[in-house]
Amino acid sequence: MQKTKPMLCRVADSLFWMSRYIERAENTARLVDVNLQLLLETSRGEEDQPHMLWKPILNSIGDLELFNTLHPVADTQPVMNF
Repeated sequence: MQKTKPMLCRVADSLFWMSRYIERAENTARLVDVNLQLLLETSRGEEDQPHMLWKPILNSIGDLELFNTLHPVADTQPVMNF
């Protein structure tokens, strides 16, 4: 019985963190989807600078610095791939 309890704790801990990562991925996907829909509905003047719409999203999820090291411009396709 002693060995069963630590194993159950490890499994419960793993399930907890897995669900947290899935929840974070869902929230990030929702942010990207809403921003993409907003970009598709913008006027012609704002289409010339899509990075103005993507940088706040990257900043809100805390990955703006990492993105800037990997990609020179925050356009739609690089952000979605990131």
